[in-house]
Amino acid sequence: MRFDIAVVGSGLAALVATRSLQKAGRQPVLIWPGLSSLYFVYATIDVLGYRDATATEPVDNPRAAIGELIAAHPDHVYARAGLEALTAGTALALDWLREAGFSWRGGLDRNVVLPTATGTPKPSCLIPDSMAGGDLGRDDPVIFCGFEGYEDFVPELAASNLSRTWGHAPGSVRGLRIRPPRFAPGRLFTSIDLARSFEDVAFRREVADRVRTSIATNGDRVRIGVPAVLGLTHVADTHARFEEEVGHPVFEIPTLPPSVLALRLFDRLRKHLQETGIELIWAAPAHAAEVSDGRCHRIQLKSPGREQAVEARAYVLALEDTADGAMRAGVHTIQDPFFHRVLARSDVPTERTLESLFKPQPFAQVGYRITDRLQPADDDGRPLADNVFVAGGAIAGYDPSGTKSRGGMAIATGYRAAQEAMAA
Repeated sequence: MRFDIAVVGSGLAALVATRSLQKAGRQPVLIWPGLSSLYFVYATIDVLGYRDATATEPVDNPRAAIGELIAAHPDHVYARAGLEALTAGTALALDWLREAGFSWRGGLDRNVVLPTATGTPKPSCLIPDSMAGGDLGRDDPVIFCGFEGYEDFVPELAASNLSRTWGHAPGSVRGLRIRPPRFAPGRLFTSIDLARSFEDVAFRREVADRVRTSIATNGDRVRIGVPAVLGLTHVADTHARFEEEVGHPVFEIPTLPPSVLALRLFDRLRKHLQETGIELIWAAPAHAAEVSDGRCHRIQLKSPGREQAVEARAYVLALEDTADGAMRAGVHTIQDPFFHRVLARSDVPTERTLESLFKPQPFAQVGYRITDRLQPADDDGRPLADNVFVAGGAIAGYDPSGTKSRGGMAIATGYRAAQEAMAA
């Protein structure tokens, strides 16, 4: 199979790279290796929440902070991708969200601090409208509303944690539980069960009535935080109707994975690419690159019962993590699946991790060394192939967890890799 440009990956970097190529008038193919980590993320776009992994104060202005980060650390992933790529890629992403039918808000000049499902404050840059009411920069009291039989959100825990960290008057945060209609007492149910039910008008109205009755004594300024289950598909309409029926501002909170917010977002973006003419190759991990004369001429894909060869003029390896085949981990080595180079060695596998979950993990630093054009490089800094470019989590040192920058780094590298692929 021959294509213009091939993008390999199943994360945000792959989606942004493919959309960038499409908007530039190219005809890319998106090779979707398999399981995507997208369904397990928070489903906001975090650009830079903290200056480093040890910081406790969130960043107010991501654009300014990233400019300082680039000046101080010229080898950082943001520095390699460039602030222009982040700016242009973010504008492209917001336009794409609107075209795909989403209502989002935000920009690079301000972070919004939102409560998580455990009640901890979290800075985010671009957010769905359905989450905007949770902005902790507002003074309105918060009530976390959970559901009996739904164990992925504990409103009492969220209220207790936020009360300690938010710094507002005692009693300004509390939790409540209601029993949803149609679910028998004692039955356990999931986020998907609730999200489907909320698209039913009668169910939604009955829940709204029970919530309104439960908070009748809390005054007019209270806002309601609910788990992100207000519909699987038609979230804007479902959220608006439910808010009207409750009679108070309502905001969604992403819960344990798989996140309904992430399911809505990434399934819709992927389908939108298909609806607008982009070809997808499903469940076919790439496992070898054929390189000669400094260029990659084809990659081999694993598919049921056979291999497929994909030829393209340029390639974008937009891999997020091990979920979509970015690395092959053995007992002593970690190899990449394309050039079969050893990217890291260890005497024992436990050397790749630290005991504390809250410290930067060594395995998260493993990836390709890259050139200034985001090409995978050898130990001497020379590109392994002139027409191959890397985006996302396969880049060495790409560890956005502590700084809350996963979305921004994916957008910046995905956009920049697409521009370089076209130039190649």
